[in-house]
Amino acid sequence: MDRIYTILIFLAVPILGYSQLFCPPIDGKKNQNKNIEITAGGGFTMLYGDINHTNNFGYGAVLKGDYHIIKGLFAGLELQTGLLKSRGESNIYIVDWDPRFVENQYFAGSLNVTAYPYRFFTDEKFLFKKSFFERNILYGFYVGLGVGGIFNNYKNIQRQTSYSYRDLNTGATEVMEIPEGSVNGAHENVFVYDADGEMVLDADGNPVTTKLYSQKTRDKLLPIVNVGLSIPLNKFSTRTDGYFSLVINSQFNFSGGEDLDGYNPINTDGSRPEGARNDMYNFSYLGIKYSF
Repeated sequence: MDRIYTILIFLAVPILGYSQLFCPPIDGKKNQNKNIEITAGGGFTMLYGDINHTNNFGYGAVLKGDYHIIKGLFAGLELQTGLLKSRGESNIYIVDWDPRFVENQYFAGSLNVTAYPYRFFTDEKFLFKKSFFERNILYGFYVGLGVGGIFNNYKNIQRQTSYSYRDLNTGATEVMEIPEGSVNGAHENVFVYDADGEMVLDADGNPVTTKLYSQKTRDKLLPIVNVGLSIPLNKFSTRTDGYFSLVINSQFNFSGGEDLDGYNPINTDGSRPEGARNDMYNFSYLGIKYSF
């Protein structure tokens, strides 16, 4: 009988030892302080510019990589693409009538830093002992700041200076003139040529020019502000050397100019309207992050 017990012990020791290699450590050390994080996600955009919008929802996708610098602080690179949309009130009888609209297929890139305030003050090796709120919400809350650039491609935009509508009283088609300054945007002045290829001249003999609006523009984004949660999904249970997190993020992108919605309104004297502000957009998304 003693011989049988001895054999069983010799068989059990290596099996138990091998199984421990894949068990989550009881001190929570296995998945702390990962150096690299990759996030992919998608969500909706909201564009705020010069249009008195009734609908400003678009969509976007993001790919982000971060590197752990010091405890609670990461630096990274983000790539983003999607559609920025805004459409004004088309009803001519509404006070805030605005016939302008835009669909901007954009691509943006940025450098950013992300700080997790709670992580500065906690010992991560004891995190698995904390409450659900501390382990997920406080640990995962972050704020970020960045700078970047955006490439705009206006898939659809209103540049006409007249608007046709049907009169509700008479049923007749009427035309409303739109001030040229309200549809102004990035452009270059080009010479006008007639059907024979000859340059058109005005009464004084000077070449006539017209605006050729740019379909593609670019601008800087400064600042870019992020706030969100990174909730660990399997940090304390995984058998691998990395873990996944659910990311809930809201990002505010402030443009250095007027190109996000394609409009840069000007008065008849060429001055900027009083109270005009640069464009911005919000991008809120859900994502999955892998830390390793």
